[in-house]
Amino acid sequence: MKKENKHQICPAEHANHLDSFFRKLIQSPKKITGRYVNPGDTVIDIGCGPGFFTREMALTVGNRGKVIAVDVQDEMLSILKEKAEKEGFISDITIHKADPDSINLPDSVRADFVLAFYVIHEMPDFYSVFREIFSSLKPGGKMLVAEPVMYVSEEEFSDTLNAAERAGFKIMELPKIWFSRSVLLLKPE
Repeated sequence: MKKENKHQICPAEHANHLDSFFRKLIQSPKKITGRYVNPGDTVIDIGCGPGFFTREMALTVGNRGKVIAVDVQDEMLSILKEKAEKEGFISDITIHKADPDSINLPDSVRADFVLAFYVIHEMPDFYSVFREIFSSLKPGGKMLVAEPVMYVSEEEFSDTLNAAERAGFKIMELPKIWFSRSVLLLKPE
């Protein structure tokens, strides 16, 4: 759904806030993604930022899997790359630069799981992005969307859910994530 984007992209200058010890206490990447990501999976992290979730999912998928880290900001992708290299699992991560209106993944990508954490509200045409993600998921694949309650109203989140359903997704559940409006979506088999 094309909309005037009143939400701005979180700048790379805030990367430390996105990947902090305090945030791990409140929004544990392992707890949030652990029940959806398995060893050997292909996972897409939309709006990965400095890799707060990417790096944890890379540990889970292991060397038989792959995490595709997608962001529009070169600076965020550079921070992620540096951290993943230091932590020793850069080989399990594919870094992908997106355009502001498109994730632009190759047509050959087929993921088991997609994470879009605090990013859909930043996209001017989230319906088109949902269509792209739907195409990139395997049948039976899942997508977790979480949006910040402090920026995304119930009405805006309802628009997000409607766009996801129009793109072909089925709503599975509304998981509880602190400070978030969240939905688990399914690409039907």
